[in-house]
Amino acid sequence: MQHRREVDESRLPSFFLKKHTLMKLKNLLFVFCLALLAGCQKDPDTESAPARDTDRVEGVIRMKLDRETAEALNVTRTRSGRVLTGNISFDELCKRYEVTGMERLFADNGCAERTRKAGLDLWYVIRFKGSAEQVAEDFGEIAGVNHVEIPRKITKVGDVGRRSGTPWRKLMALPKAVPANYPFNDPLFAEQWPLYNDGSVSEEAVAGADINVIPAWKKTAGRSDVIVAVLDEGVESPPPDLAANMWSGIGKNFCSGYNEDITWGQGHGTHVAGTIAAVNNNDVGISGMAGGTGSGDGVKIMTCQIFHPTDGRYDASSNATADAIKYAADNGAVICQNSWGYAAGSMSLDQWINQDRAVKEAIDYFIQYAGMSPDGQTQTGPMAGGVVIFAAGNENSGQPGYPAAYEPCISVAAVSCTYEAAWYTNYGPTVDICAPGGGDAADFSRPIHYNEGYNLSTLPTDLQNGMTFVYTNFRGEVETHTIDYVSETLGYGYMQGTSMACPHVSGVAALIVSQFGAPGFTNEQLKEKLFSTARDIDSYQGPIYNGRGTYAGKIGKLVDAGAALDSGEVPPVSDQPTITPATGQNDTFTLGASERKTLQYTLAGYTEWRLDDPSGKIAKSIDGNVVTLTIDASQYAAGSYTAELLAMNGTKTAKRTIAYTVSKGDNPTGISMDFYPNPCTDVLNILPNYSGESTIRIRNSMGTEVMNITLGLINEEPVKLDVSGLASGTYLVQVTYNGIQITRTIVKR
Repeated sequence: MQHRREVDESRLPSFFLKKHTLMKLKNLLFVFCLALLAGCQKDPDTESAPARDTDRVEGVIRMKLDRETAEALNVTRTRSGRVLTGNISFDELCKRYEVTGMERLFADNGCAERTRKAGLDLWYVIRFKGSAEQVAEDFGEIAGVNHVEIPRKITKVGDVGRRSGTPWRKLMALPKAVPANYPFNDPLFAEQWPLYNDGSVSEEAVAGADINVIPAWKKTAGRSDVIVAVLDEGVESPPPDLAANMWSGIGKNFCSGYNEDITWGQGHGTHVAGTIAAVNNNDVGISGMAGGTGSGDGVKIMTCQIFHPTDGRYDASSNATADAIKYAADNGAVICQNSWGYAAGSMSLDQWINQDRAVKEAIDYFIQYAGMSPDGQTQTGPMAGGVVIFAAGNENSGQPGYPAAYEPCISVAAVSCTYEAAWYTNYGPTVDICAPGGGDAADFSRPIHYNEGYNLSTLPTDLQNGMTFVYTNFRGEVETHTIDYVSETLGYGYMQGTSMACPHVSGVAALIVSQFGAPGFTNEQLKEKLFSTARDIDSYQGPIYNGRGTYAGKIGKLVDAGAALDSGEVPPVSDQPTITPATGQNDTFTLGASERKTLQYTLAGYTEWRLDDPSGKIAKSIDGNVVTLTIDASQYAAGSYTAELLAMNGTKTAKRTIAYTVSKGDNPTGISMDFYPNPCTDVLNILPNYSGESTIRIRNSMGTEVMNITLGLINEEPVKLDVSGLASGTYLVQVTYNGIQITRTIVKR
């Protein structure tokens, strides 16, 4: 489903991190002063900040290899600590740059087959001494290295703080009545206006400016087999409001070497998790959107810690975010909640893909394989495929910020308790939907204070107002963050930001899966229900406070839980199978005798498929519902061939006929040969299908010729080449006969 348009600001080459918070505004006059100063600055919708080298993580790069090169690697470590790979070129650079570690970026987590299909097993992380830029350049020049990138620092889209210094009332000082139709006994529900807004939260609040969750709860309040991965700070699970709804495996700390216990720092991740899945009907605290009915039926939170509480406001590198996304998919999560990213306007789509391709591929993997079997072919979870949801960001910018702006993701803007865009929210064509984020609307004249419009949720029980966190930020500056958002009831507190809007959409997504999840239910069906039932609130949108138009049409529609769960049954899956070839692909073609052709077909509405191939030489594989066929003409004698691809569903069948000819033009005799074993050790066998004098040349990965011999080959009689004297690595073998060349890549171990 194409739900939004990408904006590629290719003229913006710079790259910098999204700030964790906006400056706290001490009084209304100060707010107006800042607004006035902003009017004298460059327009943030057209200008970008200069790139900072500090965004890079020094001492580490990641690279993606081609299949042959990756499978030939044999990474070992000597007693002295030197890293060896068996590849001459890699080993030379490992020595030059004192490489201390080289390992795969992504663990297979018991899903090796689909990991390989997605190509995530080809990613490696290299740790070294020296300049990351120079190391990346040198490794990128090695044959077999397809892509190299320097990991970047990622920031939370955090709480943006108070707009004024006016004291806020204590949480329990002015208790509010619970609505008559509220089905649970959680005492703080009346403080959760994003779930139920009767207009009493502040003088400016508008009744109904909420996500309409109570009608949804009449159908379901959650389902325990629905898992939501929260990529954030760690989530504190001991509080009664969260413990029962934590995933059985809890999760993993992806920071600092991956071997530490989960920690929670300033409470950002715990606040997000509580919004989604605080336990309902337990006579304690708040209500979670998909927290169940108190009978063990709430959705489960998987905590994936990517931020370290004492190491600045970012993870060690984007390596952690990529690995965490894949981990979540491999361990059963179908919804991926993310309140982090890069600053709006800091890069174009192409720049992001070039700098963060590993993260992009992890997102694509989650969308395709979440809820699927380890081989990626069968639905095993409540939904086939996953959804990845991101906070849009807090810079009040109309430029795209990634990964949120990546089209397959869902980007969430924030609104206040007045239906209006929140003063800090990002906006624009790459925003998909909006949800309550807390705080004032864009109209500065109407400040709203903490529990008069901020979002209440769970916090770590040991957090108290006045606590300070001192750390060094990504610019090398020492910062102090003082906690001032905890209620008098420890374990709860107020925050605002698109970070707080995002989990409301994740919570509604969890309710949709809880209601409709079943064999055949897909992530695209979830998105259709989410977007088609959201409410149009453009009539409430005022001007963007910096004078660049209005928010109307720029923050998406308001998510509506009740309408989404009342949207009818899931449309039945068609029983007529289809086979769709790749765009521009022709099923009839001619190949030169040494050529190779790859065909791709998308299958739909099928229960089984097969390839009828009389030649027995077509290589076939399936990734999700995409079948790939590879025809290597060097394996054929000259002539014409046909094959049939079939998709079946009961008695109904779809069929594609593939007709191809192997030409005699560049190979008059139709010669071919086998090279085995590959990888080899001491002996390489060459088995020809012809007889005649042939020249055999072998070159290493640097292009240097290491063997050149002429032999009389005999049809179907193998020739044994002694390669014991060659170093381990990848080699190019070229056999020339009567002007015809056959080339293969082999691996020597």
